[in-house]
Amino acid sequence: MRRSVKYDLLSENRIRALLDTSFMGEKIYAFWSVGSTNEFAYRAAAKGDKEGALVIAERQERGKGRLSRKWDSPFAKGLWFSVILRPDLPATRVGIVPYVASVSIAEAIEETYKIQSEIKWPNDLLYQGKKFCGILSEADFKDERINFVVLGIGINVNQKAKEWPSELKDVAISLRMIYDKWIDRAELLALILAKLEKNYQQFKINGIGEIMERWKARCPRYKKNIVIDQMGKHLEGRFRNIDEDGYLILRQKSGEVIRVSAGDVA
Repeated sequence: MRRSVKYDLLSENRIRALLDTSFMGEKIYAFWSVGSTNEFAYRAAAKGDKEGALVIAERQERGKGRLSRKWDSPFAKGLWFSVILRPDLPATRVGIVPYVASVSIAEAIEETYKIQSEIKWPNDLLYQGKKFCGILSEADFKDERINFVVLGIGINVNQKAKEWPSELKDVAISLRMIYDKWIDRAELLALILAKLEKNYQQFKINGIGEIMERWKARCPRYKKNIVIDQMGKHLEGRFRNIDEDGYLILRQKSGEVIRVSAGDVA
């Protein structure tokens, strides 16, 4: 007997039918395959696409992660998408926007699947030390203000343990492996976009303060001693805070307090 295989291809019509948002996903680009959703979204934003435009693909040929890393994006196994945002903020505050996204994704997944994830600075989502979601933010500026931000989001959804490449099997995990059930990706996408819209609107009205407190509550390394790897250069100290521009505030052993914009926390 042939085993049935579940497919939930991410067509524009199916996504739109599930959305409960006012502007997130108002415009949708849905691809079978694309080089990079972030690259496409960046070009679309530069041509004037409005806030909330969504670019999603079943597969990425050149999926990108932070620090110029490759993001593995197998066909129909995860959510590989980008969203265009246009916050009215100075260019110096662009680093704060991805925190809204990471909190939104964590909350949507916890409320729906009861999966409690951890956030690893700056915005990786982990479960028991293994990564299932990454966020890449790329921006454009005009007259020292943000013109647009493209939030690229990759979520491992329905991969099985045996399907991981050898270099990822010890560090990556999927929601299916945690939840022990197949997950409808279109439904998950709709839930995430609704939560992102709600939190983003809150951020625009009230600032980042309350959302940042929820971010900190999910970050087990907050207020702890940490090591930050910056492409081979290591910074050590106590994780003191996140400032209004999204920088990590690190108190080094010498007592000096520095601002850190990027790196990997150990």
